[in-house]
Amino acid sequence: MKMERLMLAGLLRRFAPRNLFISPQGNDRHCERSDATCLSRRKPIQNVTTPKLTAALCLLTLLSISSCKIYTFSGSTLPSHIKTVTIPVFANKTLEPGIDDDVTTELSKEVLKSQLRPANSDADATISGAVTRYVNRPHTFGAGGAEVNVEQYIVQISAEVEFFDNRKQESIYKGTVSGEGIYLFETEDEALGRDKAVKNLVERIMQNSVQMW
Repeated sequence: MKMERLMLAGLLRRFAPRNLFISPQGNDRHCERSDATCLSRRKPIQNVTTPKLTAALCLLTLLSISSCKIYTFSGSTLPSHIKTVTIPVFANKTLEPGIDDDVTTELSKEVLKSQLRPANSDADATISGAVTRYVNRPHTFGAGGAEVNVEQYIVQISAEVEFFDNRKQESIYKGTVSGEGIYLFETEDEALGRDKAVKNLVERIMQNSVQMW
């Protein structure tokens, strides 16, 4: 803040106007600050600010704010020692066939878009998990005469996930993550809802593990 004070003093000396006074007869003139006679005979005009002074003060304000800003991380920087990751096939604890392969494949694709590199062995970290829930159920309804018709279905998938630091032998993230996908009952099918749910699940896994830093 010392630098900002020095800059303010310099700007004020450069751009501040001389005191402007008005005589009793209405004639305007500039008086030097040291001219006591002039000061005694003149009536001061309040709030005199030049455009240059205004601009200088605005600039100083911006500089002061920038020098005091608080920096936050956007969630894209992992610990420096984690550069490679392995992703074993997720376990399937549901009755939905192949959902474990779908989740593992989609997760592997998304990890490749991050700063991590895949590794089959001796990886710096491991993302493992198990699909624990798969549900396909009615979501919204519409009235059709005397009957109530289903308009949309929703697929919901949950998985237990762990992002493990193999170098420090500690868990970076561990928890249950859920995703969902909605599809139209009349024109779409469960496969579409399932695909949406898998993508949504993987997106949230990434947010809670790789992208949380």
